[in-house]
Amino acid sequence: MRATQNDRIFFKIPRERLRPEGLKRLMRLERYNEYKISLFALAKQKRFSPPEQGGHLVFYIPVPKSWRKHKKEHMHMKLHQSKPDWDNLAKAFFDSMLTEDMHIADVRVTKKWVNQEKGWIEFSWGSPTFSSPDVLI
Repeated sequence: MRATQNDRIFFKIPRERLRPEGLKRLMRLERYNEYKISLFALAKQKRFSPPEQGGHLVFYIPVPKSWRKHKKEHMHMKLHQSKPDWDNLAKAFFDSMLTEDMHIADVRVTKKWVNQEKGWIEFSWGSPTFSSPDVLI
């Protein structure tokens, strides 16, 4: 068989043959792709499209189940200052919404703890918008 530069052959390695670290990576990637697909479907259902500037993105992250009751209550709606990083959360959000997010110029991102089973994402308009894409001051 003759192959050229553009020819590709892919071999899928069965899950049971992957080493533990490879399986872990595969499962993480699958979870991330499922998240992106479900978030895109929800945005499409609500006819949401992120603006180029002036948006405020808030991630409400549930407190860990292992925390004691008083700590959960104390941290409710407080700023989330641990992993995942805000830029990674925003990147995943915009990756799911847009094929190319280079036109997003101004967005504010916040992370907060919530004492609930599930977290959610809130996007609001109302941050200052700028008169021109060239002027962000």
